[in-house]
Amino acid sequence: MGRYVVWPIALLCACGQGPGPGMTGDDTTPRPDAGPPPPPCGLRGGGRGVSQRDVTIDGAKRTYLTYLPDAGDPTTPMPFVMVFHGFTMSGQLMFDITEYAKLADSEHIALVFPDGQGGPNTTAAPWNVGASVCPSFFGPPPVAPGDDFAFVDAMKADVAQDQCLDSEHVYVTGFSMGGYFSHHAGCMRTDVRAVAPHSGGTHDLAGCANDRMPIIIFHGASDPVIPVGCDDPAASAVSGAEPSAKAWAEHNGCATTTTPVAVDNATCVRFDGCPAGGQVELCTFAGMGHCWAGGAASQGAYSCPTYAKATELEWQFFKDFAF
Repeated sequence: MGRYVVWPIALLCACGQGPGPGMTGDDTTPRPDAGPPPPPCGLRGGGRGVSQRDVTIDGAKRTYLTYLPDAGDPTTPMPFVMVFHGFTMSGQLMFDITEYAKLADSEHIALVFPDGQGGPNTTAAPWNVGASVCPSFFGPPPVAPGDDFAFVDAMKADVAQDQCLDSEHVYVTGFSMGGYFSHHAGCMRTDVRAVAPHSGGTHDLAGCANDRMPIIIFHGASDPVIPVGCDDPAASAVSGAEPSAKAWAEHNGCATTTTPVAVDNATCVRFDGCPAGGQVELCTFAGMGHCWAGGAASQGAYSCPTYAKATELEWQFFKDFAF
């Protein structure tokens, strides 16, 4: 498929939303400080279903897969979910494993599945996940040097040409290195409403741009790649790293106690006393290794289909606490 032209990020318009800055009620006359109106979105008239796309960031070609449901008005804003893959994986593999497209059709969600900085299915470090993150069993994970946040902006702008995006409902999830990136995006991206890291740790959350962030965290209790202690305070500690669930609870202003959440074939807890917009939930899976919980049965080692579906659990969490 040919290259898509990328319009400015302002294409994430407030289509279908309430009065914008400088407007009140039925007054549609902009005040002098309102700035220019946002450009239109959803007018390119293409891109439904699955499409492979690319943009150029700092002179480098970046690739990604997009999924837009066939049903729905392109000018009516949709929630937007970005799904980031792990080391040696690809956006296509995450599309196949997570089965997010099925959920997108029923819930009317726009999706992207980006490829890492080295491209799909390579041994190059995929994402810039920040400094001093929780180490794997094999040492610190490789950190890519490029600007993945600029990539995020470019994908949002591109997709907005085909489908208006609901700027109040933008979410990030990812597996392994993509899980690390999800933590980092939750810390640093003020346009993200909630995140769902799977099988990846975080840094110490110092210097976050967000005061709080709703987050649901997933990890296999028998993960042989990323220690479950990178996420779970009840697991064996990882030297020099605070478990992400504990770090996020502290960052968001939650209590240290938790309440169980009933989920089949998983142990999920939600931290008590979290402020609105700062809920923290952790789900661990006994006996599960380094794989996406409830992933498609035909997708090999990175998919664990016999467990509760992380895709459905995180979307329900987004709807409950970040919608």
